[in-house]
Amino acid sequence: MSSPAPAVPESPPRRQRMLDGVAVTASVLCLVHCLALPLALIAVPVLATMLAVPEAFHVIAFAFAVPTSILAMASGYRRHALRRPAALAGVGLTLLGLGAFGVDTETVERIVTSIGAVILATAHILNWRALPTCA
Repeated sequence: MSSPAPAVPESPPRRQRMLDGVAVTASVLCLVHCLALPLALIAVPVLATMLAVPEAFHVIAFAFAVPTSILAMASGYRRHALRRPAALAGVGLTLLGLGAFGVDTETVERIVTSIGAVILATAHILNWRALPTCA
């Protein structure tokens, strides 16, 4: 008589909430970077020399957002089986990537990246909110 294979333990909900929380925080920081920092630099030109952000920032931020979002969405999907958060996250990540790597002007980059960050944050919030409905 063979015993059934042991079930793979799921990551605890606490880890899931942490992943989504980190991802939402990162999206908000992205918005601050895209919207508030330029306003501060315009308002106080002296800050421009002190707060210059290297172009590599976008690569690093995107490299952080992709695996964090994939982990959070996959883990959430296993619990609630809702596709909408993952689909929205895909749209948000695509826009973040386009904004960071695929546009020529700074204004378009800000617009596309900001929309992507809002969509990605919304996806993580939906993913997070769906968790308590799980058994």
